Amino acid sequence: MIRRYLTELTHTLMIPLEQFISSLMPLQRQLNPFRQPPLLQQFQCDVFLGSLSDSNLKINTDLKGLRGNWKGLYRRFLKAPNFEHWFQSKRSEANRRLELLHIQQLCEADMYRWKQNKHEVQVVDMLLWIRDRYDALQRLGSHKDMRDHLKNHIDTLLEVVPTDLQKTLKPAFSLN
Repeated sequence: MIRRYLTELTHTLMIPLEQFISSLMPLQRQLNPFRQPPLLQQFQCDVFLGSLSDSNLKINTDLKGLRGNWKGLYRRFLKAPNFEHWFQSKRSEANRRLELLHIQQLCEADMYRWKQNKHEVQVVDMLLWIRDRYDALQRLGSHKDMRDHLKNHIDTLLEVVPTDLQKTLKPAFSLN
């Protein structure tokens, strides 16, 4: 019973931190499949503490029958090694999610339209970019459907380059 109470209390106190971490993610409309994805915003303790409204803290903690200096508790927690470990885990999770969203947009991009009026150098740069995203997908785990989309994009772009360049590039872009 005590364990459950402490677990519920911990979850209640983590809600504002979870919400703040979510606000650090770039908006999906800021993602462009043809550019590097935007970075996660930096966590700033003062901004987080300033975002805490007394009414939110009161609602969350009154449900548990607790009163206290919650901002002070958060301030101490933000300096603790446990917070750093928790935050690194959340940042990794958010960056992984951001990378997958970005790759998904690249998979959905219209390469037939993009390749029109592009120079060879731009096409080769895009091929390298797609290959890098393909390798990132392998690092992130399964996602066979996305890897198949990226393979199709590579095939589509290889059609645009001259035959002699195709012969050079195809072995480098043959994906398993």
